[in-house]
Amino acid sequence: MNVPILFTGRNVEVTDSMKSYIEDKINKLPHVELATQISVEVGKTVFHKGADKDFYVRILMNLPKAVVRMKKDGGDVYVLVDDMMPSLHAKLVKYKDNFRKWDGAESWPEAAIVEDLAVTDHDESASAIYAGYVPPVRRKVIKEMPPMSVTEAIERMELLDKSLFIFKDVQSGNVAVVVKKDDEYEMVIAG
Repeated sequence: MNVPILFTGRNVEVTDSMKSYIEDKINKLPHVELATQISVEVGKTVFHKGADKDFYVRILMNLPKAVVRMKKDGGDVYVLVDDMMPSLHAKLVKYKDNFRKWDGAESWPEAAIVEDLAVTDHDESASAIYAGYVPPVRRKVIKEMPPMSVTEAIERMELLDKSLFIFKDVQSGNVAVVVKKDDEYEMVIAG
């Protein structure tokens, strides 16, 4: 593989044996040679023994025109890495299968909208419950948002291992959100 893997430890030392094990697993993935950058973060979130979710492993692969991201929590770093490999394998195969679309040589197929849902006004009684509550908000400003089809937005969301993706709809030109619920997708367009 041409791209070295950047390892980071958060509250845990990433040992040479961990690095070697993870590198070996990643190098066996299909199409990993397409990656322009690979980052692996191993961290410990809880400082006591015996908990099922003490550790996490986060893998981030930058690919041409897309990013693959995955994170798992658990009690054993090696088991977490093993558990991540089938999903990473599937994501990279799917990315490569759609490479001509990512590259712009082919267009993304249009997804069929199953049904349009009517939006009703918010329930006023719920507003009274939260009166006076001010949640902390982190702002993320998106300066450039190239238009894309809903199919491409879903593919990007899946590669990022997210359940929500904001994008500019190529058909309407408006900002839209795709949300994944189980095996179904819902698209909301700002009017």
